[in-house]
Amino acid sequence: MSGRDGISRAIYVTARGRRVVVLRVFIKKTQKTPNSELIIARARAKEVE
Repeated sequence: MSGRDGISRAIYVTARGRRVVVLRVFIKKTQKTPNSELIIARARAKEVE
């Protein structure tokens, strides 16, 4: 995805059949996904389960 602030990335999971839940969207600044973004996404994924 891209927007006015640059290229962004989304972290998502599939849940119960065909449902897709977007956990986190952030602006891409480096090649590697920041650990802080992964921590937030993992916490939200647990809420979806």
